[in-house]
Amino acid sequence: MNIKELIKSIFGSRQEKEEISKRKLLPEYEGFRELKSLSGKKEKFEDFILKPGKVGIILGARGTGKSALGMRLLENVKARTGENCYVIGFNEKKLPRWIQAISSLSEVENNSFLLADESGINFSSRESMSSANKLLSELLLISRHKNISILFITQNSANIEINTLRQADYLLLKRSSLLQRDFERKKIRDIYDSVAGDFRKFDGDKGLTYVYSDVYRGFVSNSLPNFWTDGLSRSYSAIGI
Repeated sequence: MNIKELIKSIFGSRQEKEEISKRKLLPEYEGFRELKSLSGKKEKFEDFILKPGKVGIILGARGTGKSALGMRLLENVKARTGENCYVIGFNEKKLPRWIQAISSLSEVENNSFLLADESGINFSSRESMSSANKLLSELLLISRHKNISILFITQNSANIEINTLRQADYLLLKRSSLLQRDFERKKIRDIYDSVAGDFRKFDGDKGLTYVYSDVYRGFVSNSLPNFWTDGLSRSYSAIGI
């Protein structure tokens, strides 16, 4: 074994041990840290998203922490409600035991919470989804019939029909690239433009998120979930999560 192989075996083993250890962790609740309130109360929004049947969308450019935000909220849901938690579009080997990775929407049980990442779905699912709009439409359908909360991750809203987008109960906006913002739907672009100054003001905060909902609007920061590893963020890094 040469030096390069030896180093790889040592650090590879450490990473595997870390991931195995984190898979055993129990969920812990940690709310948002508020940076700026524009309307409503942060605590009311945090309670709002724990209620069954809510639909949220996370938007943002590559590398802005969309997956980490989704997993943070998933952990909060489990810690507070005990609901079954599912993901689609993520690598099961990187997840704690209380999150079930699925390959078909039919596997989701009633009264549960589903985190779906558009970017990873074609690589992990048996579903034939040709567009973000089709996928989100399917998710909304099962949400209504099964009382399932949905949190959908996508890079932009351009391929989502406006009527489908309107059914979302809340939006979580991460930083957007210039070109991405140009191709967003007008409503989303207007929202980004209306708070562009605050995005610049808080740019140094890695967990920066703009919450847009009826019950609360404001800038918050999310922590990483307790089971987070770099390997989880790179599960489908080749396709931009």
